[in-house]
Amino acid sequence: MVLASAFPEFHSIGLIHIAAWILVSLLAESLWISTITGKAMESMASTVDLSLLVLLGFRPAVWIVAIAFLLANVFFSRRVWYKALFNAGQNVLALSAGGLAYTRLGGVPLAGQGNLPVESFGVSLIIPWAGATVVYFVVNTMLVAGAVALSTRRKLFQTWREEYIYYNSLISSAALFFLSPLVVVSYMALGYFGLIFFFVPLLLIKEASAKYIALERAKDELISSERLAAKGEMAAEIAHELNNSLAAISARAQFFLMGVGTMTPERTQESARIIFEQASAMTVLTKGLLDFSHKELRKQPTRLNDVIRRTVEFITPQNKYERIEFSLDLHEDLPPMNLDPGQIQQVFMNLFSNAADAMLSVKTPAPRILIRTRLKSAVGDVELAVEDNGPGIPADAMARLFEPSFTTKPEGHGFGLATCYRIVQNHGGKIGAQNVSGSGARFTITLPGKDGQ
Repeated sequence: MVLASAFPEFHSIGLIHIAAWILVSLLAESLWISTITGKAMESMASTVDLSLLVLLGFRPAVWIVAIAFLLANVFFSRRVWYKALFNAGQNVLALSAGGLAYTRLGGVPLAGQGNLPVESFGVSLIIPWAGATVVYFVVNTMLVAGAVALSTRRKLFQTWREEYIYYNSLISSAALFFLSPLVVVSYMALGYFGLIFFFVPLLLIKEASAKYIALERAKDELISSERLAAKGEMAAEIAHELNNSLAAISARAQFFLMGVGTMTPERTQESARIIFEQASAMTVLTKGLLDFSHKELRKQPTRLNDVIRRTVEFITPQNKYERIEFSLDLHEDLPPMNLDPGQIQQVFMNLFSNAADAMLSVKTPAPRILIRTRLKSAVGDVELAVEDNGPGIPADAMARLFEPSFTTKPEGHGFGLATCYRIVQNHGGKIGAQNVSGSGARFTITLPGKDGQ
């Protein structure tokens, strides 16, 4: 309906201008990259779309955008026909919404205003252009997020935030939008030759965005790889503990069978208690492993102290921690925090494992790990410290402690602390390390409070 009502104005701009603008828009559409999740895509065409809106008005612009977007989806993105039609239609609706905002706020198509100098209309277009930009961005990204949410069975606003509302994406979008006035000025001053100059910054923005997304994905793969390594190391420990529990349960079950009819009530009760205790220990181990297993960042309201207690309860049956005393000094009034409990547990397990390895390597007498939480009331952040009484961190290793693949252990892979750093950073926090005078090493983590993102 929008395209049908806009056809007369589109036809009136002339075949040569139609072909030229379709070519320009098609070139911009070819500069596309996927979003950070890989479920949606962003193109550099928003600059051209808004420029067309300001120069020609949105009615001729929607036809140019629809044709260019359809061709780009077929030839560049290789999408099936119904997805190509949806994407073209989505752009038409977004540009129409932006055009209505532009018109309602007093904007006029500049190509029909004659050869006016730039300064005669520059200030008067700021508000209409800004309004059209915001409406175009919201409608465009919400429509794409809606399609992605339907196909992945996610919530709409959650999908919108994950695909488009993150720092680097917003900065890239703002850069593209702010280029559109330069395109308009270049065209008004130099005609189509002036459009050549804006493709260079578009290429630079595309390259910067692509490198950022590649870096983020590499970091996620690092976390995933380290989790697999940690799971492999943990599997042997857990298998050993499960075998011990199963052996105890099996022995007591056989004892039951042999003593049917002759066993005293006291012996029966003792055997039942042992079976129950061993089954409970197995439940703790499997529950902790399940909490540890997922790799996606899934933030939810979480009580940090509960995660610490569950993690300590999970690992203490393992042989590595048999002689180690865990001392908890937890502030009981911590607010619920927006965390991924599985990934935060991974941080704790890495820190506990490193502390245990360090203390066992030098045979520390009475090895101890202290976990302390405090509320920094002035800023609402939560500070957590993990401290041991081992040999401490070598001075020459301190500066490189969180670098990927750096390790001081002969059998280490060097991704544990790098992954801790990345997880804490993903939660908007900070992590640091220091040696404690007269004791061992201390790792301090600061996390944002309840409203932290």
